[in-house]
Amino acid sequence: MNGLELEELRTGQGGFSVGPVSLAIPSGTATVLLGPSGAGKTTLLRAIAGFLPLQHGEVLVDERPVGAAPPEARRFGFVPPNLGLFPQRRVRDNVRYPLELRGDPEADSKTDRWLARFGLEPLARAFPHTLSSGQRQRVAMARALAAEPRVLLWDEPLSALDVESRDSLIRLLRDLIESEAVPLLLVTHDPTTAFALASRVVVLEGGRIRADRTPEELARGPLDRFLARFLGYENLYTSAELAGARTHPLGALLADRGGAGGLAIPPDAIAWQPGPAGPHEARVAALRWTAAGWVVALRHGPLVLHSRVPGAVPGVRVGDTVTLHVDPHRLRPLENPTGEAAP
Repeated sequence: MNGLELEELRTGQGGFSVGPVSLAIPSGTATVLLGPSGAGKTTLLRAIAGFLPLQHGEVLVDERPVGAAPPEARRFGFVPPNLGLFPQRRVRDNVRYPLELRGDPEADSKTDRWLARFGLEPLARAFPHTLSSGQRQRVAMARALAAEPRVLLWDEPLSALDVESRDSLIRLLRDLIESEAVPLLLVTHDPTTAFALASRVVVLEGGRIRADRTPEELARGPLDRFLARFLGYENLYTSAELAGARTHPLGALLADRGGAGGLAIPPDAIAWQPGPAGPHEARVAALRWTAAGWVVALRHGPLVLHSRVPGAVPGVRVGDTVTLHVDPHRLRPLENPTGEAAP
């Protein structure tokens, strides 16, 4: 296979172990490594890049093993969270550096090409500290790709960006890895980035793979509480919580639809209207503004359900009575976690 492969890779640092991890990332595709802090994402990325030794297994590029090679011999583009730009070098010199390092006779023309592709020509003589976060990300991307890497490894690339800058860079990065046929392994804790960019999403927990699926498979397939939380579900209820709500009409419906691990409900599957108009009454417990619109917390017996209201301020106040409507087709039963890799 052309691209990056990991075969039963094990590594570790400071008493923390990662693996075994087996992955295949074809050229021209992106795989996102998703998980909470401390899951082992950065440790795995550093082992692939050669900065940490392998305890077992192999790293292959285009079917050739490179696990014993030093980092500089692997020709991997590795971008750390701080981007690693040289503060004393101007933008043009940062992008030119990897070409200069290997004595490329076309360093000047290649640098110009990458500056143009990333829209950095007006900033060519600027120093990194004068740039915005999004501009610095573009410089890091241009420098990484100017080195003509066989694999691109990126650690939390978009965490400091606003939504507009992030979306713009995701589109640019997606187009570039396809046009340059480079396999990308990107570490993040943000599911939004994962679903916007990835061909596959790998969820890591405690140094082990919990799921390795396409974004669609991950969104629609079996869930446990851990995966549901990382997919952005706010309405997560255990089996015990659902059992305690059975004496309430809506609680009984939810309990019947739950799985062994409980139930997840998307916020947009919960609708409501002001005033008591049926058996599924609730009281407004809280109102909260988010970038995606208002979130209304509604208490129905022992359960609190969160509903999103895009646009204008909801026409209710805390303490008001409303009638709930839950789309039964959108309910997601949860499995008990197994601790094993998902298929």
